[in-house]
Amino acid sequence: MPAPCSSGLAPRTDLQSTQPLLYTKRAAAYISLRSLTQALRDLNKAVELDDAFVQGYINRGKLQRQMCNYDAAERDFKRVLELKPGQKVAEQELQRTLASRSKMEAVQAAVRAAEAAKAEAAKAAGDGAEPPNTSAADLERIKPTLESLYEDSPDCVQAQVLEAQMMFAAAEYEQVVAVTGRIVKADDRQLDALVLRGRAYFYLYDHDMAKRHFGEALKYDPDHGAARKEFNKVKDYDRKRARAEKALEARDWEAAEKGYIDALHVDRDHRKGNEALWFGLCRARAALARIDLAITACANTLILAPGHREAKLLMVRTMLEAERFDEAQVKAREFLSQHQNDGEFHELAREAERRLKMAKRKDYYKVLGIDKTAGDREIKRAYRDLAKKYHPDKVSADEREASEAQFREIAEAYEVLSDEGKRQAYDSGQDLEEMQHGGGGGGHPFFQQGGMHFTFRFG
Repeated sequence: MPAPCSSGLAPRTDLQSTQPLLYTKRAAAYISLRSLTQALRDLNKAVELDDAFVQGYINRGKLQRQMCNYDAAERDFKRVLELKPGQKVAEQELQRTLASRSKMEAVQAAVRAAEAAKAEAAKAAGDGAEPPNTSAADLERIKPTLESLYEDSPDCVQAQVLEAQMMFAAAEYEQVVAVTGRIVKADDRQLDALVLRGRAYFYLYDHDMAKRHFGEALKYDPDHGAARKEFNKVKDYDRKRARAEKALEARDWEAAEKGYIDALHVDRDHRKGNEALWFGLCRARAALARIDLAITACANTLILAPGHREAKLLMVRTMLEAERFDEAQVKAREFLSQHQNDGEFHELAREAERRLKMAKRKDYYKVLGIDKTAGDREIKRAYRDLAKKYHPDKVSADEREASEAQFREIAEAYEVLSDEGKRQAYDSGQDLEEMQHGGGGGGHPFFQQGGMHFTFRFG
């Protein structure tokens, strides 16, 4: 029988031949060319022509084991042992087949456990939280078993798909694309691999490639449930995301908020896509002054994308807008440490410090009981009325100490707000004490250490 030709085609065999050995030899040639389906077809023909052909059963059993068709392999080796009890090769191959099947079952169990643990962790974490992913550790634990399985069954597509599923559970999507790519290159009708590859592309945020793979699977099997479900999910996600983005651009904040929430509910595990959805939701809620919800949305953005610059800036600005100055200062400092070369973070940290100081200092307008837009006459009138009310000479001896403290505070407020320069500095958030002490002497007595001396004017 001639060897395989250089063109890569298998050698010709007389199809009318009744010699099982010829089919067995041609099957070996097909195996060398990696044409396993054709090889299996010839081995089937060989044992069909001679149901006592021991070598045919052994060769077919080995090929079935290589392809992880363990039940078929077991039948072939047991058939040999029926024909020739104690046949050593058949006994050895049978034990190897049974061990390989046990390894496959262990891998299948590991995949089911990893997927169940991931689903349970997601359920326990709740909406918007990042669940722990232990699948990477599970994959490492099962790798020795997989490697041993591949030694016995190097052409096992099922094992390759299971390995890709473990990688998928561990969020190693680039690896999933690589493994499933080899599978579909060898056989583009491996629909489970096609669908899994499409799902990996979806999580890599390449939705066009995802839909292409789901569509390819549906072309071969229009009723393939998983392919149809995933294809519709991508379309739904893209449609809802586009609707939310359009509303945000139109500054329709209510519609944008609803749109982003709807899109986020399509698939909570889509990290790369949901990063943008959470940030869009943060922007919409900040515009609606839904402060706590906005901050939560920005925080979720940072869970998915820890380096998201705009989410950090918006979070601090939202806190400042809500007058949550302590939180704003803490976050501004934290983000500044991560973006030392970014001037905007330096500016925002200074602003947070300034606003916090302003919040903690005395509110002179409140002391005088006037509005921040009050004019000179209102300031003077409020001061005169309060100074008369709290003048130490107007109260009993028991109330004098408290009255003097109130009196000094009223005078201090008046001295600042009645002076145009000091009032402007105060309103802009400048530290008047630092200005006074750094000004090189002199200064208003209200801001000097030691005894306080005030000049009270009523006219």
